[in-house]
Amino acid sequence: MDGKIMAVNASARSQRLYFPADGEWEYAITTTSQGGLSCGPVSTPVAIYGTPAVDGDLVFIGTYDGKVYSLSTLARSQNLNFPQTRDKEWFYPKTNEVIGSVVGSPVVSDDAIYVTSSDGMVYSLDRDTGDKNWNSAVLGDGDKIWSTPYIEGDKVYISTFDGYLYALSADDGIITWNFTTESEIGFVSSPVVSNGVIFIGSFDRNLYAVKVESNETLWKFAGDNCFWATPLVSNNVVYASCLDNNIYAIDAGNGTQLWSFDAGSPIVVSPLLVDDSLVVVAESGNVYVINPKTGIGERIKNPENDNKPTINALVQATPCAQEGIVYIRGQNDWLYALDIKQGEVIWEFPLTTE
Repeated sequence: MDGKIMAVNASARSQRLYFPADGEWEYAITTTSQGGLSCGPVSTPVAIYGTPAVDGDLVFIGTYDGKVYSLSTLARSQNLNFPQTRDKEWFYPKTNEVIGSVVGSPVVSDDAIYVTSSDGMVYSLDRDTGDKNWNSAVLGDGDKIWSTPYIEGDKVYISTFDGYLYALSADDGIITWNFTTESEIGFVSSPVVSNGVIFIGSFDRNLYAVKVESNETLWKFAGDNCFWATPLVSNNVVYASCLDNNIYAIDAGNGTQLWSFDAGSPIVVSPLLVDDSLVVVAESGNVYVINPKTGIGERIKNPENDNKPTINALVQATPCAQEGIVYIRGQNDWLYALDIKQGEVIWEFPLTTE
């Protein structure tokens, strides 16, 4: 939310080295406005809601003030002036103009970056230069689009708050298909596609399975609140986080509930599969390691006080995993690393380094 992008070296953090250590850096994205009372220009941080997309040495970010950025890890680690175009750094639009607020995460596919915008359009940008390949028509009622695109083959799938699913051509952004539920209530989660079926959560408290590019709802599954996070699909099972405190395992073919697990508080982020375990992070800060076949799980304990949640913060940002370690950003602006096999918090690091 403070407009800062940070690169953190897990090895350096586990050793508690001074930041920035080798390979670490931070870069603040700001916007300039005229100060009051005849003061000069004032730089203020921009808000970043989505998860950065990383492709090789490049990091792509969308901001709430309506810009898209490409940062080079090489240029940022040397603290060079931005943008270093030789390192494929850029921002879009390249003038003082902006598109609508970007809330969803950018997605990289081949040589293009795809982002949604609160102006109701989807944008495709050249990965290396930031030049615009295309922008879609205004989708639906022109309401803001906060979802993250899903790329499957030559199609870009988008969900909207006014209750539509769209398939766009990845080549030119032309709408090739759209779908809406009978209730016409908006979709709250971003879509995910598996085996020709789109899975998505709606404001009507249902999780929908929709056959790609048809008007057929294969099934819908009702929770006691919204399915806010993007579902996870693996081995013909849909794992869906719900604001009713439960994670549900659902048969992807027929919508039958296989099991549910009560996390004790709303779950606003997607679950993760780490090795043979399903990792669920509740908004309360509790982290659970669950057997994805049986739904039996245990909470990872807080290293200081077992009566407190696993980490000492609320969680509303999407976690990520690498080599058996799950990384979670808390609402207190700390980063937590959890070893899932060992079932413990192994280090924590404040993201406010000043």
